[in-house]
Amino acid sequence: MKKFLQSLLVISFMFGLGLMAQAQTFVGSESCMGCHSSKFDQWINSGHPYKFTIIEDGIPPVYPVEAFNFQDQWMENLGDGTHDWTQIAGVIGGYGWKARFVGNDGHIVGTAGSMYSPGVGHNQFNFYDGENHGWVDYHPGDVKIYNYSCFKCHTTGGDTTGTWLDNVSDLGTFTEGGIGCESCHGPGSDHIAGPSSSNIDRVYEFAHQDNSIGGLQIGDEVQLPDPNGNDVNFLCGTCHNRSYTSPINSSGGFIKHHEQWDEFVATSHYNGGMSCVTCHDPHERTIWDGDGVMAACADCHNNQVVTTNHIGNATCIDCHMPFAAKSGTTRGESGYVGDVRSHLMKITVNDQSMFTEDGSAVKDDDEREASLSPAYSCLGCHNNDPNDNIPDKTLEQAVAQAMDMHETTSVINPKSIALGLYPNPSHGTTNISFNVKNGGDVSIKVFNATGQLVYNLTENLNSGDHTVRWNAESNTGINITSGYYFVKVTSGNLSSIEKLILFK
Repeated sequence: MKKFLQSLLVISFMFGLGLMAQAQTFVGSESCMGCHSSKFDQWINSGHPYKFTIIEDGIPPVYPVEAFNFQDQWMENLGDGTHDWTQIAGVIGGYGWKARFVGNDGHIVGTAGSMYSPGVGHNQFNFYDGENHGWVDYHPGDVKIYNYSCFKCHTTGGDTTGTWLDNVSDLGTFTEGGIGCESCHGPGSDHIAGPSSSNIDRVYEFAHQDNSIGGLQIGDEVQLPDPNGNDVNFLCGTCHNRSYTSPINSSGGFIKHHEQWDEFVATSHYNGGMSCVTCHDPHERTIWDGDGVMAACADCHNNQVVTTNHIGNATCIDCHMPFAAKSGTTRGESGYVGDVRSHLMKITVNDQSMFTEDGSAVKDDDEREASLSPAYSCLGCHNNDPNDNIPDKTLEQAVAQAMDMHETTSVINPKSIALGLYPNPSHGTTNISFNVKNGGDVSIKVFNATGQLVYNLTENLNSGDHTVRWNAESNTGINITSGYYFVKVTSGNLSSIEKLILFK
């Protein structure tokens, strides 16, 4: 009965989508620019518009200047090296991680059945973080056609009917290459004709037309889209997952890309009511030093930020959002660094694998809930480069040292030194005032909101009252930007922590 009722809900929803499609049509992101110019300018410089770029008249695609992607080498090295832009119908990606190429026959160049370098491979170029990671063979022995099943998450207004490419039938259609405004806000013809908050979706909850379960699975339940709802997690999860089902898919020792939603819904952050937009501005980019991340870990975890038994400049996300997922390439020498940050956050501190026995998914059961392994959180840095001055560690050593990473110990004893900061908020120089009970070395550290150490001073002081003036510069003389920081003073086995607001 439960499955029957669920099927009725899916059919009703899909029928509702059909009526909606008749009532409204997609008009394209440029139609939104007139009234929403600032949001449009943010979006056009994010990665979303460049998920798929249509090639016309043999003219290469144009990407924002920050996208260092080695584009001038693409046609010289694609497949057997004989191709030019007149043979390319579109580029998948090319902005942040990797690039693949669709030929004028609708096939991915270099795959079986393609007119161009059939079965040769050498057809995916990886360049994450502006580094030339080289060409790899993407499914050279398989037939890979760029149809709805592929472009549904790369384009706007996707449909299984018709075809987007002349002279190639039954590929399906879309109204705009890349993820446009209407991918998140729904078809906008009525809104363009008469702008009103009542005729456009703030959050466009929908299910892909090939989604057999009609929604997104969390645990044993399937969450269906609500045409009148505004669940941003559901919207983002529509594309930021691979199978619509619960397992966090993995392969080759890494979480697969497009699994951020599956990871996030397995966390206490999700269960506590956080959403994707708690941390992300969807109109901004996160890569290429973008401003897409709005929140800092210390917004909620300030005690953990400053009470950490870790030396060096590691940040919260270095450990809790390591590159445990892979889109195009692995990096470094540790074997634990991919090119996509995990959104699991939680670390289970033991030496067991975070993956199922067959390696197809992240473990999530009574023995080990979905979480990261110190192999990725620790060894990804400690074993990545023998010349980076970061000490190498075994997994056992990493586990042992991670056990009490945020525990208060006899060495870290918060609120045990009389500590004052003034002025606070500060516009520049801050007086750090404290009392030392016993003479000896006193450590003064300043952390930013992500837990990174930005200033460190150690002085040998006598017992009594002391004041140290900090001029809002790092130890190397770099001016510290506005924001909030944490000042930690340690003397012997005593320490105190205070929050500092810096406003320049």
